[in-house]
This record gives sequence, structure tokens and C-alpha cells, in this order.
Amino acid sequence: MEVTVSRPDKLLWPEPEVSKQVYVDYLGAVAEDMLPWLRARPLTLVRAPDGVGGERYFQKSAPSYAPSWIRTVEIPAPSAGKDVRYLVCDRSETLAWLGNQAAVEFHPAPVRLDRLDRPDLFVIDVDPPDEAFDAAVEATRLVLEVLSDLGIDAALKTTGGKGLHVVVPIERRYGANELRAAAATLTDLVASRRPDFVTGEFRKAKRAGRVMLDPSRNAPGATVVAPYSPRARAEGTVSFPLVPDDLGRVRPEEFTIRTVPDRLRDPGPAAWRELSNARPQRLPQALRS
Repeated sequence: MEVTVSRPDKLLWPEPEVSKQVYVDYLGAVAEDMLPWLRARPLTLVRAPDGVGGERYFQKSAPSYAPSWIRTVEIPAPSAGKDVRYLVCDRSETLAWLGNQAAVEFHPAPVRLDRLDRPDLFVIDVDPPDEAFDAAVEATRLVLEVLSDLGIDAALKTTGGKGLHVVVPIERRYGANELRAAAATLTDLVASRRPDFVTGEFRKAKRAGRVMLDPSRNAPGATVVAPYSPRARAEGTVSFPLVPDDLGRVRPEEFTIRTVPDRLRDPGPAAWRELSNARPQRLPQALRS
């Protein structure tokens, strides 16, 4: 199935001068690495029909004009009082079609279609104050240290913004509320080592310049930006996989739509290829108390 790019010269990101054609080509370049994190998951998009400098909006419902060959799934949405027909991105042609629709961010759910009530990813969102990426790096090292002490292997990626995500593939035996509670417990354990530096406080006024570990990526109905997804930021930055040795050596602005295709041989992408097939882990009792 070939996707024709309409208005291929239209700029979606102005600063790195990324046209729609360049963007669709980018999605083709990362498809093999990106699709394992999208397949069989309900997908929420950020669309920017006039480019990232124009109006942007979240889209959960599949548009009525989506081609019949694109997979969709209807999921009850009690808050909306109806079912929502989500897009599911299982193939590179779907990625290309979504790129042509100016879908500039991809936010899959941490659940798969066969068990919507049981997440298979446990995510810690490391959110530093302002643009203090160095603080995010230091806090992430603390998170990895605590997880290692608990016997848990974790993966890393940039968010495409100022923070980092710590991601743990888990057995599908916990509900979203259990995972959110586990994330809060992990935050307490990390903060106990550096209470002056790490907090779980949502209100910025109460953080006092500390790094927040946000558990909300594990809440019911939550999503998390996919690895290799761009962000709707002027610089065209991308959420990019890392390894712990990258911490302190790289900056999030290094990973853009223009640069990422040449970095797919980096250790981070290689580690995430293994992670996509890794055996899921059971959360220790220390996080489930």
C-alpha cells in the first residue's frame, strides 16, 4: 500500500525546515524501531495541520476518512459516555499516512488490545524544574540506583522535551491504579535518599526547585510518548532511546528529525530492540506494599 504525500513541501517544523515529505521519510527510516512500541496499542495523536507553529490538538478518535486498511478498535470511554474508535499503528504504511495527516506526536497506551486492563509497561516520568536537564540526569541516576537495588532492569529515553522516561516492561498482572501507587512508592524511596533534590509533589510552588517523579504515566487511561516520536516543538526534537552511559554525555536537543536516522546504530536503539522482546518483570513486594 503506497501512501501519496499531499503538499510535500509544506513545512511542519520551521527551524530545522522539516517539510511534510521529509517527515514522512523520517517515519519510514525509524519505522522498524518505532513500530514495536505502537503495535496492538490504542494510539493518541497530536496533530498540527498548519505545522507546529499553528493550532495543535490531541486526537483520540480515528477520523471518519481514515482508509479501511488502517486498523481501529472501539474502546468504552465512561467519562465520554460512549465508545471511542482508536487508531492502531501496526505497519509502516499507517505511520506514513499519519505523517501525511500532520500527526506530529505519537502517544500509545501502555496496554495492549488483548488485555486493556493490564499494562505491560511501568513508566517513571522524570520532570526537572524549568529546562534543567542536568537535574533530570542526576535524578534518573538515583531512580536507576533504587531500581537496581530492587532487582529491576529498566530502560531510558529522552522525552523529546526537558525530561527523561524510565521504562520497565512488566508482567501483565497489575492494574493501572496499582502501578500508579507503585510509582508513588518508588518516588518515596528515591526521595528518601535525596529529599532536597527529588519530590513527588505535583504543585510547582511546593517543589522548591526539586525534580518531580511523575507517576501519572501509569494512571488509568494514561499514554506515554513513543520512542522515536517527534514532539510539537519548534526544534523538531525526538524522544530517543538511551543507555545509562549516555547520561551526562548527551543533550535532548541532539536528537531531532534531521539527526536521528543517522543515530539508529547508537547503543540506545540497540538496547531498545532487545527490550521490545525482553521477558517482562514482576514488581517486587517493596513497590506493592
